[in-house]
Amino acid sequence: MCRGCATKTWLVLVDEAELLPYRALEVLRRIHDRSGAAIVLAGMPRLLLNLKGSRGEYAQLYSRVGMALDLASRRKESEAEDFSAILGSLLSNNEVSDNPLALKIASVFRKHSRGNYRRLFKLARGVARTSAIGNQGMSVTLIDRYAEMLIH
Repeated sequence: MCRGCATKTWLVLVDEAELLPYRALEVLRRIHDRSGAAIVLAGMPRLLLNLKGSRGEYAQLYSRVGMALDLASRRKESEAEDFSAILGSLLSNNEVSDNPLALKIASVFRKHSRGNYRRLFKLARGVARTSAIGNQGMSVTLIDRYAEMLIH
């Protein structure tokens, strides 16, 4: 809700928006125009080309674009912090504290995920489940072994 007003402010998030055909993008534009809903389109660089049109023919659509943010160019600025926050959200506080073993465990997760957050999620989920079996706890060896089982 916005401050001082009784109406709700809606947000529509669309992932892989570069795959949307022009008609779907037009529908989203109309939703924005009629409702005032904020729309976030996340996608690959091709998305901007799709919004402009190959010959710039989608001016009505592109004029609604408020900003474009290239996340790949900003990745290095927050990569370590983002990785720690995501790993922390996937594991318990004991595994991501500042003790030397926790730091080594985080380092091994980083090595095996290779900057791929989907792979990190699969690895952390699998390791957490496996470590809970028999209450064996998390270890570098367990992470290494589980990483070997993931499909590359």
